[in-house]
Amino acid sequence: MEYNEHGEIEDIDLLELIMNNSNASNQYLVFNGSNDECYAINVSKVVEIMPYKNLEMVKNGSGDSLIQGTAQIRDNNATIINFDEWFGNKVLADSEYEYIILVDFGGHTLGIMIPSVEYIVNIDSSNMKDNSKNNPKTNFISKVKIKQEEKLCTIFDCDKLLADLFQNTYEKNDLEKIENNCNIQSDKTIFFADDSRFIRKMVQSLFEKFNLKYKLFENGQDLLDKLKQTKVDDIALIITDIEMPVLDGLTLLKEIKKLEIYDDINKIVHTNLSSFIIEESLYDLGTCKIIGKIDMRKLSSGISEYIK
Repeated sequence: MEYNEHGEIEDIDLLELIMNNSNASNQYLVFNGSNDECYAINVSKVVEIMPYKNLEMVKNGSGDSLIQGTAQIRDNNATIINFDEWFGNKVLADSEYEYIILVDFGGHTLGIMIPSVEYIVNIDSSNMKDNSKNNPKTNFISKVKIKQEEKLCTIFDCDKLLADLFQNTYEKNDLEKIENNCNIQSDKTIFFADDSRFIRKMVQSLFEKFNLKYKLFENGQDLLDKLKQTKVDDIALIITDIEMPVLDGLTLLKEIKKLEIYDDINKIVHTNLSSFIIEESLYDLGTCKIIGKIDMRKLSSGISEYIK
């Protein structure tokens, strides 16, 4: 990361930063909100960071205060939002927003307006403390070190952000659009891990729609512990998120791969991380399919294809 004489970021080579780390799922871009508190997003969700002042944006006049407008970036339309507006912080004057974080959340391209960027840091999943009960827009709180100073940092819930932005899409019961004759049948149990309450609730409804047996877990360690206590013949499928506390999905898959008795159990990764570096690692670890959030139709199709 390079700075100019004013201490402003001039260049961030995200791809280089990801490739230089053996576990990109642990790397987070830390930025500031209007309240000077630190927030973080996984680097593998970030496509690019660009100056906000250079962005040409069309104000859609939708009346939706969350959506600032639409910008055409690299020939793709990106929905532009103000992070402070969504999170509930004080909204600053437009001139005080320095950067746009361009992200890809499961096929949704968003530009997130922020006042300033701090740095990219490693956050071990074992150091993440669940904060979703205190604030449904957050996943975890963790201490990070910025310029030799230790600070508390909020890792926000990207799935909740998507749901809030496109609530008309998600408020409609997508499960009703999934054909009842979709071939999902098994007497075995699906193991599903995701730290997001929002996602677990949605997926639980999907499992119950098809009368499937399932066990839900908040992190990879809980899934792994229960897996070791369960007969292999009783397991229908393993579905996991990547970004989770205690034990992340990438490490979970590494641990399962060490246990050869589970080689014949199919594994699906359900994530909105977009890095091809991570995708290569996931397939090397035996992943059958990577499905982006939040698409219950694609998830049901994947389950139908790989369930035992």
